[in-house]
Amino acid sequence: MFYKNYSSKLLLLAVALTVAAITAKGLVPQKNLSLIPSDSPDANYFLMDADKGNAYWVDRNNFHFHCKFNAGDENLPCNLVFILAAENNLGVNLQQYDAINLDVSYNGDAKKIRLAIRDFDPRFSTQENSNSSKFNFINLRVQDLEKPLTIQLNEFTVADWWLSQMNLPRDQTHPDFRNAITFAIDFEGNLKASEHDVHIKKIEFVGEWITTEHWYLAIIWVWVCMGTLFATLRLTALQRATERHRNKVLKLVETNSQLQTETDKFRKLSTVDALTNAFNRHGIEQIIESIDTHTTPTVIIILDIDHFKRINDRRGHDTGDRVLQTISQLIVKNTRSNDKFGRWGGEEFLLICTHTSVAMAYALAEKLRLVIFNNVFEEDNPMSVTASFGVAAIPLGGTFKTAFKCADEALYNAKALGRNCVVIAEEDQPNS
Repeated sequence: MFYKNYSSKLLLLAVALTVAAITAKGLVPQKNLSLIPSDSPDANYFLMDADKGNAYWVDRNNFHFHCKFNAGDENLPCNLVFILAAENNLGVNLQQYDAINLDVSYNGDAKKIRLAIRDFDPRFSTQENSNSSKFNFINLRVQDLEKPLTIQLNEFTVADWWLSQMNLPRDQTHPDFRNAITFAIDFEGNLKASEHDVHIKKIEFVGEWITTEHWYLAIIWVWVCMGTLFATLRLTALQRATERHRNKVLKLVETNSQLQTETDKFRKLSTVDALTNAFNRHGIEQIIESIDTHTTPTVIIILDIDHFKRINDRRGHDTGDRVLQTISQLIVKNTRSNDKFGRWGGEEFLLICTHTSVAMAYALAEKLRLVIFNNVFEEDNPMSVTASFGVAAIPLGGTFKTAFKCADEALYNAKALGRNCVVIAEEDQPNS
């Protein structure tokens, strides 16, 4: 009763919560690491070689600096470097972020400005050689800095000069940000006879706390868990209800009148298929129970009308019923009186042949196949009907269930071989 009253409401609630979860994904704030403005009052950064006078702060608090180089100045840097490593080259895992939000105002002679991330990897980096940390970088056109930018971390590459210097195996040459120790903004190339004014308003690493794929996967997983739980509870409830109904039925059976009991017996013991006048499944089962397989050689033959659904679809169910009746009559007419014939279900029939060898049963099945094949069905509008056969013996002392399975597999093989044929179960094939 609980499921009838509440299952629809629970389903609607689950759908509503799912829609809310999908909508909420866009409302989840991003995780971020801000270098400018700094998240930490103790941020460690410096302007490279500011003591030489070529680079100096215009406004340190607002990250505004200026670099000026004469024609004779060579190999002098104009770099703002952020130290990300606390100690022992233990840096920041930037791999957890997806992009960098950048807002920089630039005025000067350069065509490109460079962002560089140094990553310390103990497989090849050493404290003694500061240049051994991997050099990941991207060059940006200065005209692209006219408005704030979002740069994906997967746009970074590893510098060719660094790769040539390190001569690493291929699996270590890709960009890596798992242990970033420095982040720098600088200019690539010789800066002599040039002037650069840089005002940095924002450097912010951003990323999702949970990816969209993982978010939706979590929703699907919750649905799977809920479905499993609901199905388990539902199955338990059905089992309990079934048990209650079974007890009620047993009680009714015990308390019914003698007449009702006799009527139930009559119905249960009814053994004839109303359409074909052959035994029905219950009748066949009674015959099987009466056979002593320990002393009586018995073979079963399963036959199935080929493409019977096509007959029903094309000629109608009335024609299909007449085909079933005709085949039943043909089989009864061409078998022995002690061969028990019944309709197992649908267009499938069963012959139980006692005191019969597999070879004899095969010959009988082949005979029946030809009888059906040569018979004219529906004389007013003739049609061809064929049947496939599977033959298997019940071993002495064996069970009908095992033999039926073998015969059914043989019938399946007959269908696979093109139908309209007889196949003996593999266990009963004569040795070659």
